Amino acid sequence: MLRAVACVALFLCCWLHDVGAAPEIFRNAGFEGAFGADNWYCSGCTGERHTDDKVEGAASMMARGRTAIWAGPSYVLPYRRGVLPGQTYEFQIFVKLLAGGAAHVEVKVNLATTFADGDVNYRQMKQTDHISQSHGWQRIATTWTVPSFDKEVTSMRLYLEGPPVDTDILTLASELSLVENLQTVSGSEMVTNPGLEGDLSGWYCMSCTGVHYTQYTHDGGGAMLAQDRTAEWAGPSQDLAWGSAIKSGYTYMFTMWVKVLDGGSTTYNVMAKLNIGFKDGTQSWLNIVSSAVSAADGWTRLSAGYTVDDYGDTVSSVRLYAEGPPADVRFLIDDVSLLSFMDVSQGDWKSEANTRIEQLRKRYVTLRVQTPNAQGISVEISQTKSHFAFGSAVNAWRMPSDSRYANFFFDNFEWAVLESNLKWKQNEPQEGQLEWTRADRTMQMLESRGVSIRGHCVFWAVPDYVPDWLKGYSAAEVEQKCWKRVDDVVGRYAGRLAHWDVNNEMLHGSFFRDKTGSSQIRYEMFRKVKEKDPSAKLFLNDYNVVTGYWSTRDYANQITEFINNGAPVEGVGAQGHFGGRPNPTNVLHCLNTLSSRGLPVWITELDINEPDEYVRADGYEDSLTAFFSHPGVEGVLLWGFWDQSHWKPDAALVNGDSFQINEAGRRWQRLVFHDWRTNLSLTDGIVTPEGKEFIFRGFHGNYEVTVKNHGQVVATKTFYLSPGAGSLTVDVDMPNDIIVG
Repeated sequence: MLRAVACVALFLCCWLHDVGAAPEIFRNAGFEGAFGADNWYCSGCTGERHTDDKVEGAASMMARGRTAIWAGPSYVLPYRRGVLPGQTYEFQIFVKLLAGGAAHVEVKVNLATTFADGDVNYRQMKQTDHISQSHGWQRIATTWTVPSFDKEVTSMRLYLEGPPVDTDILTLASELSLVENLQTVSGSEMVTNPGLEGDLSGWYCMSCTGVHYTQYTHDGGGAMLAQDRTAEWAGPSQDLAWGSAIKSGYTYMFTMWVKVLDGGSTTYNVMAKLNIGFKDGTQSWLNIVSSAVSAADGWTRLSAGYTVDDYGDTVSSVRLYAEGPPADVRFLIDDVSLLSFMDVSQGDWKSEANTRIEQLRKRYVTLRVQTPNAQGISVEISQTKSHFAFGSAVNAWRMPSDSRYANFFFDNFEWAVLESNLKWKQNEPQEGQLEWTRADRTMQMLESRGVSIRGHCVFWAVPDYVPDWLKGYSAAEVEQKCWKRVDDVVGRYAGRLAHWDVNNEMLHGSFFRDKTGSSQIRYEMFRKVKEKDPSAKLFLNDYNVVTGYWSTRDYANQITEFINNGAPVEGVGAQGHFGGRPNPTNVLHCLNTLSSRGLPVWITELDINEPDEYVRADGYEDSLTAFFSHPGVEGVLLWGFWDQSHWKPDAALVNGDSFQINEAGRRWQRLVFHDWRTNLSLTDGIVTPEGKEFIFRGFHGNYEVTVKNHGQVVATKTFYLSPGAGSLTVDVDMPNDIIVG
């Protein structure tokens, strides 16, 4: 009888490979206890503990008496409790066959999702057909994005299947970990069989022959070859489900690897497209991304963000396909992905946002106090600064002269941007008369307190904010004046500013393009600024692109335009001047679109203009929670804080000459310095031969640790908790003669 051994370990970790510090979501993960409905069980079979053959751990699980190929080890996942919709995980399973020799056996890891209405959805996580006894232990690995569904889920079951009915399967716990560094994508995979590993399931070749190709692959064991093509538009295709996989208004990140096999160094335009079929019989062909590719290039990555238009209920079909080269040119595709961005639920957005914050903005720390006398050791952990940027604009007229203004800023913010005193019109009101005094003094104050500073802005595309004297010059003269402006302001502060907004508000401002008659000057501005200050990150920045006032899709397209034209754009500045309490789900949708180009997003100018300070406070809390929860956002700066120095007094955090903090200000302080900071007193640790270990999970940022022995301070330690994989280990070495138990 053919028998199989499979070793599966399943842990949910906060970050990839962070197994040691992460909590397990699987009960009985090591099979040290009895099987049951609340942990591992055998579906359509009998489960038995097995200790003789395993990769690691104490025992494994034997699945005997299987009644069907789908029968095997199973586990009901805690959907929306431990395993979260929209998050991407890395999964691995080890498999070993005990009989069958060199005969290959198909093994699948599947999900069965049951809904409240009784429907069941079956989805394949991974399939392989190359497992045999002669291979010994085999590792099967994949990434898996937890789906989100439009109706209530009552259970989600993970199970192993595939070998013949008379095959016994042995399972042992392995790993299920969150995948980090997916930029901004944390949504569901829309493509069936994206890796084309075992076969062409889900794929077909439109007007061509599709072959499962294993000789040349980008990754894994398979790719799809398109040959015998009858036209340029013929190529690999997959039908997508409208309304569930593809939705109006949703943003997706598309990736496809392509390898052209014919034509040598001749380049061909390879395109990925959507074919939309409508109920009235008409069709639309939409370009997602295209690239010039030759056979000499080898595997080439095509990638872009794409937002689907709102078609209402008019769509009958959607097809994803690749096309482009002449009919006689063969090409391969592999690792095709259409990931939806974070699903935004109107009903429970805040709960989901807080869950994302817990995952995205924290990391485990193992603090090891090394001392021979560990019993009386305790630690005080204080976060002194946030990695995420929380800041405000400052008024350079107020900052050096008003101590109340300066003190409130330094007590509440860690990043700054000068409102007006680095703008061209203020720096050079008359040609040749340069004014730096206020900017210099304010920047020196900020630098002396360790505050990071954004530069705003080298240029401003709106004609009203261009120096009047510049407008009378010719196109060639304006261009030369621009390069002198770069020398003046960027050269003066080179190395001192973290960011530069290069050319502000180009969605509705076009002075420099109109004056010179060319779009190229806008790209050249970025190149010139980067040459003058290589250390500063360069940003586009535009008005109200997270409020819906301007089209976020237009802005995303502008980002792509600048990148494609060689402009060294390194960040997306998004202004958010809200006229009242924001709609957070709309904000999150806007952030999805802005993040789709793969660049970090900064909320560069935030204010909530609302007379009622309690409604204003709710508005700040909603918007800040949305921003802090989004994986694409790296920082938020308010556009002022005092009503007597704010362009929108009803957006302030403090009022009057006495700097009386209002409810909005109190809400800012609670979120930034309490809810999103880690401050702990720990006494219960793990005593080891080397000393005592304390394990905690903290927000990213700077920390100070105070070590106490029976309440007396004996040592301090500072460290920086950066975003990253795994647990950060911090050692505090204590000399023997300091600790006296």
